[in-house]
Amino acid sequence: MNFPQSLRYLDALIEMGIKVGLDHTRALARALGDPQRSFPSVIVGGTNGKGSTAAYLAAILQGAGYRTGLFTSPHLVDVRERIRVHGRIIGKEAFAEAASHLRATAEAAVGSVLLEGCPTYFEALTLMGFLHFMRERVEAGVLEVGLGGRLDCTNIADPLVSVVTNVGRDHEEWLGKGVMRIAREKAGIFRPGVPALTAASGPRVLSVLRQEAERLGTRLLPLSDCGVSVGTEGWRMVCGRDSLDLPLPALPGGHQVDNAALAVRCCWVLRQLGWHVSDESIREGIAGARWPGRLELAVRSPETYLDGAHNPDGCRALARWVAGRPEARRALVFTAMKDKPVGVMAQLLFPSFGRVWATAVPMARCARPETIRRRSRGLVTDLAEDPSEALAAARRWAGSDGLVVAAGSLYLVGYLKSSLEDADPLSWGSGL
Repeated sequence: MNFPQSLRYLDALIEMGIKVGLDHTRALARALGDPQRSFPSVIVGGTNGKGSTAAYLAAILQGAGYRTGLFTSPHLVDVRERIRVHGRIIGKEAFAEAASHLRATAEAAVGSVLLEGCPTYFEALTLMGFLHFMRERVEAGVLEVGLGGRLDCTNIADPLVSVVTNVGRDHEEWLGKGVMRIAREKAGIFRPGVPALTAASGPRVLSVLRQEAERLGTRLLPLSDCGVSVGTEGWRMVCGRDSLDLPLPALPGGHQVDNAALAVRCCWVLRQLGWHVSDESIREGIAGARWPGRLELAVRSPETYLDGAHNPDGCRALARWVAGRPEARRALVFTAMKDKPVGVMAQLLFPSFGRVWATAVPMARCARPETIRRRSRGLVTDLAEDPSEALAAARRWAGSDGLVVAAGSLYLVGYLKSSLEDADPLSWGSGL
């Protein structure tokens, strides 16, 4: 297959939906030669912040001299964003080659009854990432969990460290109702004797994570055991015998200190396992990490940010950031998927803005602008069918000295990025 053909193949797999259980993934991985075992890895799960934490960690390890692979989801504009080696997304030819290998192996396994059926979209991309990392002889893999943890395709890897950023209510239709059940699913990436890190702070959540760690014979290392003090020019982290003065994180938002601190502690644990990660590489990684779509400054005059806040905790963090901004005129462009608690998100976020445009991206899963207005209980001031038109109207209203934020869905972020950057969104809006 060439690149366009590989995209069509993957799009056809979307109809497979989501499979529960890892037996199918493990069987297909075995047929591929278990590429996930060709490199040491760290698995990063959690409700929010896992992509940013993974980006910090990958930047640090890359700066330390390790050939680093980063697998993340979802993508914003181009599906190839999910698979990176040493900071670069996989090339079109390599992507097509990995897809061809996976397809041929899967079809042969189905034909010989070694496999029950085709892979899912996410399953295929995960294994393609592992294949690419094996081919590129990656020395360190950072794997972001897609959904939950216990049953996520990335969880077939055997990590050196498992990380759960935090636990909040999201994807309850798949993970179960309430943070206790969700926490147990997130803890599914823990392994016997493998260090388990978390920045979660709620007593109920921590209790579940500790119970799961103890059941597996490992110890949970909460970030709350460390001292983190933040100043105007930088911050300091102390944890046991380890301490370090650090620059402010490259990514904006006060919540990024927790994400960065989790990456730092992970590196300190890797040091104990024999990895060579210098203080300087940690500082450079924290200061230099880039992660699109997370309070990303897309346009100036007025400053316009794209943010992937898509659940209550994300909206709460975004509202705290907006509260610290000096601009008097603040506008929000918002949409969300139908399964999201739009009413709760609206109450947390919309009061921070003078005007709110509800819009929709062209996806069946997306809520209609009228629905968002109704569920916001009057907090939406404007409706727009097209996100680009909503953004243009918000920027006109805010004026050159105002603030504009687009949030509520990573699909909205990707849609606007492809428009603002005049990119070819061949694979925008596909898969999970």
